Amino acid sequence: MIRPLYTTFIVLQLAFAGNNLMAQAPPAGGVATFEEANRLMEEKFFGQAAEVWKELLDKDPENANLNWKVGEAYMMSYNEKSKALPYLRTASAKRGKSYGGLNTAGYNPFDPKERNAPPQVDYWLAKAYHLNNDFDNADVYYRQFIAEAGDRSDFKPMAEHGLEQTANARTLKAAPKDYVISNVGDVVNGQFPDFSPVVSVDGNALFFTSRRLRADSSNAGVIDPVAGLPFENVYVSYKDRTGKWQAPEPLNINPPFGHLATVNVSADGQTLILYKDDNGDGNLYESKLVGEIWSDPVKMGGDINSRSWETHGALSADGNTFYFVSNRPGGLGGRDIYRVVKLPNGEWSKAQNLGNTVNTRYEEDGVFIHPDGKTLYFASTGHTSMGGFDIFTTEQQADGTWSAPVNIGYPLNTVDDDVFFVSTADGRRGYFSSDKMGGYGEKDIYFVDFPAEMETEGLAVLKGFIVPAPGQQLPPSAILYVTDKATGEVKTYKPRQRDGVYVAILAPCKNYNLDYRINDKTIHTEDIFVECESAYQEINKEVYLNPVQLAGEAGVVNLPKGAPPGSKEPGQPVKEGVTVVGPDSKVKPPVAVVPPGGKEEPPVAVVPAEPGKAPAPTKEPKTDAVRKQEGEKHVAPDATYAAEFVKYHGYNETGIDLNDAQWKDFIGKVIALIDKQGTVDITIEASASHVPTKTYGTNDKLSTLRMEEASKQLIDAVKAAGKDPKGLLLGSVNHLVQGPKYKGDYKNTDKYGKYQYVKLKAR
Repeated sequence: MIRPLYTTFIVLQLAFAGNNLMAQAPPAGGVATFEEANRLMEEKFFGQAAEVWKELLDKDPENANLNWKVGEAYMMSYNEKSKALPYLRTASAKRGKSYGGLNTAGYNPFDPKERNAPPQVDYWLAKAYHLNNDFDNADVYYRQFIAEAGDRSDFKPMAEHGLEQTANARTLKAAPKDYVISNVGDVVNGQFPDFSPVVSVDGNALFFTSRRLRADSSNAGVIDPVAGLPFENVYVSYKDRTGKWQAPEPLNINPPFGHLATVNVSADGQTLILYKDDNGDGNLYESKLVGEIWSDPVKMGGDINSRSWETHGALSADGNTFYFVSNRPGGLGGRDIYRVVKLPNGEWSKAQNLGNTVNTRYEEDGVFIHPDGKTLYFASTGHTSMGGFDIFTTEQQADGTWSAPVNIGYPLNTVDDDVFFVSTADGRRGYFSSDKMGGYGEKDIYFVDFPAEMETEGLAVLKGFIVPAPGQQLPPSAILYVTDKATGEVKTYKPRQRDGVYVAILAPCKNYNLDYRINDKTIHTEDIFVECESAYQEINKEVYLNPVQLAGEAGVVNLPKGAPPGSKEPGQPVKEGVTVVGPDSKVKPPVAVVPPGGKEEPPVAVVPAEPGKAPAPTKEPKTDAVRKQEGEKHVAPDATYAAEFVKYHGYNETGIDLNDAQWKDFIGKVIALIDKQGTVDITIEASASHVPTKTYGTNDKLSTLRMEEASKQLIDAVKAAGKDPKGLLLGSVNHLVQGPKYKGDYKNTDKYGKYQYVKLKAR
């Protein structure tokens, strides 16, 4: 998005009185053209200014000032910094130094007859070499500038910092990280800039900012004069059940004119944090998902927005802490990171600066708080930046302090600005945008896969689908209550209406009751225990509003593929400097998207009804906050089962021993339930440990296979007893990969064996 924050170093135009000893005749192109270019520079239309300066330079190629002007315009431009180097090199070589050091009294940037270049050309030449990864030449000109600069020069400390950054860059590039960087692909990325991605915790919704042309061309003539492109709009792409991103859709809140940009998204993907440039006073807004419509953006309250510039923010997974970036007075540098916390009355507290461990005298931006609530990612031009903004990570300690920020490393960080980064819940993947690695357009969205040792610890994520009957949409009254059985604390989670996806962050080492309700009536309930292991845990549960026949066409084996939601897409691996192209080696056209207001009305939600009865009317679910306000306490329903069976597997084992006494006892109870009730509600849970499996490829596949084989053996056992297996109704499917991190000790069955199982429950 066009914000001054992307322009890390602003050229301070210094106009001084006096005659230029080297001034000669006006430029061959004329005084009017010179003045036009200067006006464009003052109005920050740097790309357009560069073209005008080049017209003059073509007629006077030996003019040091015109070479400087072209180089300066490119260095200040939106996306053309790489073009600056040859012009700055010429300007530096031809610059006369008769003024004596950095005495610029004789240089007038607004005089058409000026032929000399200002002394700061050496600083910008060093910066251009720096951006070109030519650190040796960058150091030469940084040092040359420092040697000539006086202590009052605004550029001297910047040049000194440049030397620090080139040293950092050499160190980081000499020890590249084992990262695999991939382009998200041409379904999301188009020929126009696509950037600032944010991903919901379930990994199923990707929100981003784009300058693309809308499918209905409604913004074809609405051009941002600074960039010469359409204004920034917010789009979203959802994954289907096979893990593939679908065609991006513009949000209904995009304005007809002006910018709206993504900043962050809440853990459940239903609250968006947005940025608006309110006539130069950048502010943070929020919009909430109501059904399938996003509410009008509302400026965030409390001490978050001010008369200063608020550029970025991130909401913690529990919604109780908001981290944001501001350049308000009293900070440590330019932009600093602050935080506010939710008070008992629901209001935000006063803003608190995170302090000098995180913030520097330079610039910070792009803050993101991981779902674990303690790992903070942010961008900074300070610390050990290798040039421009780099991504850093820090962790909040038990006493509330922050650990020393660590540069996330090369090749994710580069010598240019790397600002916006978000991580998945497991810590193994991050999404970001870049214009440096090639792609389909000027900026593309990428993801980076991290090595196993970077996986998150001490976090459990419950996620899944609530699946309505075929042809029906999830009722808006659907809600999940999660009760901490030790404390009685209740939290509510709203599944996304369009696809039934829900997500919740759970503290390990606790017992919970899960209560899935429609119209405040329980449709499924279950007690779970979240293991105490430090490794990342993902609990995937798929719940059916209308329990499906286990032996029918919708049996476990034939259920739609793709659960759990948010499975990781493969992407397109890229190398820096390699352009992604289509089959005909041409940049692909923009992706067709649904225009605002152009999509069909969603079907009316239908609540499952008993045979012969009309569907029950829907009503808004009561959140835990509403219940507290009304003085009503949520009571966890009875989650016991009439029969349960568990089989612990050895390494890579699947299937059940049909002669097992416990299995025979379980089947006997299931048959008795069929005789008594006619139908039996079945829950199947399968688990695999983190011990790698070459046989099945992934532990997720092994877990799924255990679930499928248990389903088949249950059906066969019921048939063998002479009963109709259509009486087995699947209420929910759970499959997990859990337990401690694998450390090469696969023979340690005591350590991993209890996470290798299949469980069947019947009620």
